Amino acid sequence: MNNSKVAIAVSKTISFIQLVGGIILVFMFGLCAIMYLTDKEYAGETGIAFLITCLIITGLGIWLITLSRKKKKLVREFKKYVAVISQDASGYIPDIATSLGTSEDIVKSNIELMIQKEFFTNAYIDRSSNCVVIGNKQNAQTTMSTANAYANSTNTDMSTVEMVTVKCNGCGGINTIAKGHTGTCDYCGSAIKGV
Repeated sequence: MNNSKVAIAVSKTISFIQLVGGIILVFMFGLCAIMYLTDKEYAGETGIAFLITCLIITGLGIWLITLSRKKKKLVREFKKYVAVISQDASGYIPDIATSLGTSEDIVKSNIELMIQKEFFTNAYIDRSSNCVVIGNKQNAQTTMSTANAYANSTNTDMSTVEMVTVKCNGCGGINTIAKGHTGTCDYCGSAIKGV
């Protein structure tokens, strides 16, 4: 399993645990806080410290639910970003922002977070050109060097190597690969095959 799939699976798992934990905390301690506020006898038995504790733990539950939703949204956004970046070889952040209908700052922040969480493999943001650079997707030369390597490894003539475009099943990114050759997705590192 590649790093991107692992990172996304871990993020989804943590998001689920945060959501369930948050819901349990909000339900249990929120209910206790409501009981405290509505039942004077219960309030008298438990004291104000109990109410404060319940409110703090309820707040913690709400915070966990919020974190869960942010993680889930980032995973959903990843496929949108891959689709846009794979269509635009330049990776120019203002163009990506326009395609996604959001600001450059949000796009840059999301991409940095996706890189940090290892959703993108071998990626970085080139600040001087304001572009996102995906490891093997830097330019057309990379595609030609892949074709040359394939031709050399199989002892075939370069003129007979047919390049095909393949959509990654893992992230939806568009990759160019020699027909019949296996490789990895430029965006998430999943295995792909030139069919």
